[in-house]
Amino acid sequence: MANHDGDDDDTEIIDSDPRRPDKTFPEFFDAMLEIPDPRLLAGDLLFILIINFLLQIANEVGDQEFWMNGGFSQAVTMPTTLLPLMVRDSKMSLAWLLSALRNRSYSSSSVSDDQTAVKNALRIWVDYCSLRILLELGESFLFTHSGINIWLLGREAWYTAIVMTFFRLAYGRVN
Repeated sequence: MANHDGDDDDTEIIDSDPRRPDKTFPEFFDAMLEIPDPRLLAGDLLFILIINFLLQIANEVGDQEFWMNGGFSQAVTMPTTLLPLMVRDSKMSLAWLLSALRNRSYSSSSVSDDQTAVKNALRIWVDYCSLRILLELGESFLFTHSGINIWLLGREAWYTAIVMTFFRLAYGRVN
């Protein structure tokens, strides 16, 4: 606390001291969780879901049983892979959202021009990949005790980089 230098006023003024994290912590979260453009957030989550469906289609078509059962001419049934799809979508959405919040990429200035939109999308993607790897390692180590399919994780990262970069580029051009 610092005293006001005026002689007639002895009120105390609270300075924001960087050594006092209890004073700066709420300000940090307010700035970190600010989403000025909620349509960009909704678009991100929608395109993560689209990436998930693309990955699911690629996984099904790449499976030998799919082709042995008639390929595209087989009867359409309720997929047994719906739960893994939702789990993967949750992990992908959470990782992308946290990465975008960390990079403060939900403002209209993050997609203001083509170069900025691509740079921000790739910056988010790098953090996203780090979080996805940590999530998969944590799940494997703590819960499932099974191996991680690096091929599927790599395909997920590749699809995400392409689709989300093009989405943010297109979003910047439209707005």
